[in-house]
Amino acid sequence: MPEPVIPLRREPLQPDGPCLAGMEEVGTGLLDHVDAMQRVAASAPPGPLLINAGPGTGKTHVLIRRIAYLTAELHVPASQCLVLARTRAAAADIAAELRELIGTAVADMTIRGFEELSELPPLGHLFVDDLHHMPPKLYEALRADRGDQPDFTATGDPDSLPDGEPIPFERFAQDYPEARTVRLSRNHRNTAPIIAAAMQLITPVTRAPGRGMLPSRPAAGTAPIGRFFAADPAAERHFAERLPDRLAEHGVRPDEVAVIAADGNASVPGAIPISRIAGAQYRVVCCVGVTAEDFPDEPAARRRLFTAMTRAADLLYVSHTDKGSPLLDDIDPGLFTGFGQVRSNQPQVEQPRLL
Repeated sequence: MPEPVIPLRREPLQPDGPCLAGMEEVGTGLLDHVDAMQRVAASAPPGPLLINAGPGTGKTHVLIRRIAYLTAELHVPASQCLVLARTRAAAADIAAELRELIGTAVADMTIRGFEELSELPPLGHLFVDDLHHMPPKLYEALRADRGDQPDFTATGDPDSLPDGEPIPFERFAQDYPEARTVRLSRNHRNTAPIIAAAMQLITPVTRAPGRGMLPSRPAAGTAPIGRFFAADPAAERHFAERLPDRLAEHGVRPDEVAVIAADGNASVPGAIPISRIAGAQYRVVCCVGVTAEDFPDEPAARRRLFTAMTRAADLLYVSHTDKGSPLLDDIDPGLFTGFGQVRSNQPQVEQPRLL
């Protein structure tokens, strides 16, 4: 394999351009570390708001700062805030970050995972992270409880739901026709090669027409995507098992590396199924088993691979036997660094010999 190129660890996001006209004093302090469009979303007045954004654009980051802004700057009572996240762990992370911003006021909020909400508390301001993952029955219950024009802020990325339909996300604009929609397009997580490859992969089937993602990280010092042509499953397994040790030589901890595979692919023991990576991110990701069998040219397979690829912040590998998935053919070959070998099934042509 080529020598890994790991970008230097990044500093926390700093604003690198002027605020939009008229927004210079909005949310000063609470909104220091957001970009221009993130500030627009976080400081929007109460009312229905959908933050439509791709991976790495800071959806949860913005939602947390919006909650803090509304409570600290616009004096929305913390006791009237219901915050819902995809899982209990995600809800706990939101609560911890809010505590750093607004202190003990977070104790007055109701912050839960989707699965924890057995009954709806009578709270006026609703904040939902990852609306595309919300069970439709829960969405219907929330809508019935709060009516047509609630103070409802939601974030979502319908392309990051590999399987199933993002029904609540798609319903939001229909159910709240007066809602504001803010699109976030600056990606603060992934390197430029990863963003370019992911967008080429998802654009033909995107559920968010017109979406774009622009890298905020400098391209200098980043590496192409490593593409490992494994001679056989044993070679692929050996590569994936050896990768964390190789990366450790470059300062990457084992817990910063993820080997990801399609659900049901057991070729690499310990690989994380794609259905379990929602919301996760790693410095390095290796997608194994990227074959035509597990990743055919179908919309659902494109979304699975898109989701897996965008978990990688600094370095991405894709690995396969034979020719690999046809989805890889839709990605500019200049974004890959190929290595390994492919077993040829072509008959050897016998060369004529001079007698």
